[in-house]
Amino acid sequence: VCQRSMEASNNDFNSILAGQRTVNLEKQYAKYENVLPGAEMGKVVTRFPPEPSGYLHIGHVKAAMLNYHYARIYKGKLLIRFDDTNPSKEKMEFVDSILADLKTLGIEGDGITYTSDYFDYLEEMMTKMIKEGNAYCDCTPVEEMRDQRMKKIESQYRGADIETNMKMFAEILKGSEEGKKWCVRGKINMQSKNGCMRDPVFWRCNDLPHHRTGTKHKSYPTYDLACPVIDSHEGVTHCLRTNEYADRNEMYKWVIKTLAIRDVIIY
Repeated sequence: VCQRSMEASNNDFNSILAGQRTVNLEKQYAKYENVLPGAEMGKVVTRFPPEPSGYLHIGHVKAAMLNYHYARIYKGKLLIRFDDTNPSKEKMEFVDSILADLKTLGIEGDGITYTSDYFDYLEEMMTKMIKEGNAYCDCTPVEEMRDQRMKKIESQYRGADIETNMKMFAEILKGSEEGKKWCVRGKINMQSKNGCMRDPVFWRCNDLPHHRTGTKHKSYPTYDLACPVIDSHEGVTHCLRTNEYADRNEMYKWVIKTLAIRDVIIY
């Protein structure tokens, strides 16, 4: 009888604690209702986009919590999107682990998506960028390209015509031996003080099987192209980014403006 009484008391105590946490959380939420710029109650959409190439670490946890709670503060939605654009590193094992860890943290998204869901759409956007003269194909060796970017030296392929670039992009998509020598770079500003704006790579070959799409694709977009495009496409209203991405924010905005797609607020 005593044990049952103690169990009942513990249950009552836990219920009281849960109720207090709810009240306290609501009070905390009230303090942040005017923090996100341009946020409208009920319309905010945030996202947590981990790459499934490893297990969650403390930095991931912070990002996940911030995106989750801001979505709840504004009675909006949180999307969990796996940024799976690099078959060399990614596995379903990490997808399952990340989802399990998020559940342990009490974080449940309002939708789970994958960048790989949008590979065809991303190919369309890459094609559009090339056809409008805002991207070009380049086969400069990696180390030489890195050195040129550091020294603000333009690639010899930067001035190639659209027809030539489209021909090489077709080879990249096929993953042919010739295509594997090439990548696609955004044609931005090689003289920029921001190194991220010096014609970054947006598409490259990788013929390893993808953990979701198998061998359907032989090349993939980079995070720098995929992130802003899919944020816009999925209806994300606020992209919460840490200081490590500060230099990349300008490039993020360039992609959205250049492709004339819906804007996303960076916070």
